[in-house]
Amino acid sequence: MKSPATIRRGMTLVEMLVATTCTLILMGAIAQVFGAFGTAVSDSRSMIELDAQLRSVAWRLRNDLSGATARTLPPLEVEAGEGYFEVIEGPRSDTKDANNNAIPPTNLTADIDDVLLFTTRNTETPYLGKYDYGTATKTTESQLAEVAWFLRPSDVPTGTIPPVQTYTLFRRQNLVVGYVGFTPFLANSNRVFWNGYKSWAKFFDQFDLSVQRQSAVIYPNSLADLTRRENRFMHNVAGTIDAKAGSFRFPDGTVDPTFQWQATPAPDGLIFDRSKGSTRVGEDVVLMNVIGFDVRVFDPGAPVDVPAGGDSALVPGDSGFAGMQPAANGAYVDLGWNRGPYGVVATSGQRPRFAGVGEPLSGLRNPSGPFTWDTWSTHYESNGFDDDQDGTTDEGSNSLDDDSDGKADESPFDVDGDGLFTSPGDDPGELETLPPYRFPLRGIEIRLRCYEPSSRQVRQVTIRHSFVPR
Repeated sequence: MKSPATIRRGMTLVEMLVATTCTLILMGAIAQVFGAFGTAVSDSRSMIELDAQLRSVAWRLRNDLSGATARTLPPLEVEAGEGYFEVIEGPRSDTKDANNNAIPPTNLTADIDDVLLFTTRNTETPYLGKYDYGTATKTTESQLAEVAWFLRPSDVPTGTIPPVQTYTLFRRQNLVVGYVGFTPFLANSNRVFWNGYKSWAKFFDQFDLSVQRQSAVIYPNSLADLTRRENRFMHNVAGTIDAKAGSFRFPDGTVDPTFQWQATPAPDGLIFDRSKGSTRVGEDVVLMNVIGFDVRVFDPGAPVDVPAGGDSALVPGDSGFAGMQPAANGAYVDLGWNRGPYGVVATSGQRPRFAGVGEPLSGLRNPSGPFTWDTWSTHYESNGFDDDQDGTTDEGSNSLDDDSDGKADESPFDVDGDGLFTSPGDDPGELETLPPYRFPLRGIEIRLRCYEPSSRQVRQVTIRHSFVPR
């Protein structure tokens, strides 16, 4: 039998401290496990939400493209009333910056200065837009719309340095209504006066309409009007009516050393913010935290390079592409990817269509970018202006042999499929203007890349659309 002195009735102080320490360590480990689990769940939820947003934006873009009204066969006749399709390739690409210098592979920010503009039709669900009736702001609808897709730098709080420069994807939608049967247009013979608004920001704050400005008057656009570049969204903000066709541009580096759609502050009428008294902040935003909006066109003559010992094909715009060992041809490429002519692809005998910087007579040629593909308009050959400034007006359509070369086109129709429409007695050498690229657009690809800040992961979705009739 043990003596009373040897019977233990509890834990010693040291044992209590040891037990408490072990309990705290165990609780800390459990907290870390739950914390890691919670972070993983939160990151997974963020990625699921990002994937859902990307799918939604991709669906909207595909829906817009499927309703594109214009044939991608330049040039188009105004009388056909087809609207337009325009692709603007900024000087930056996935692998080169605006100065054509290589971008380090560690740089996540990709091609962010492209713009896509076109007219589209939705026969199932009409497009809705804001309309100020004078007494109240309501909505109106149309099955036709002019849409513009582009990026703007994301707002960053002062004094913060984000790990990745992100951008916001905008989709501007203006309804195409050739005749507006409501006040104030109805009361002013289907027009309104510029002095009533004095800025595009104020006008677009009240109307989601595709309009053109002619000096002091604003008119609604029809599809036929939009065939002409001077009538399109943000192409002729000053309302000029006697300038060359190529001077009517979406804001770019020829106006401002930094691309105006990315400048701060943005051009009047392009982005709406509270500093300008706008009430429609964020209405045109479709996606945040974007690090790439790369619009590419299909070039059936573009070389596909297979490096020696390599197991993957490279196309123009890919890192490592050299074009030294083309094994095939046909790829989605950036406009002006070579910034100059490119030789014949040995495997096919073809020349790439979109390697160069475009036709000088378009007025849109810029050796350093941006590069533009456009449906163009035949009306520039009979618009009453000397577009090429050679002293003779509309010599390409006056039925006279102005260049005295004795040549004449075979008919006023494009019989030989060269994309040129001239009158008898005229020949292609007399044309005052040409589309920036005279080749049809057979397909388009948009690569949309996003950065998820909480998980620091990247997601990309690719949208392709063919313009070849099936």
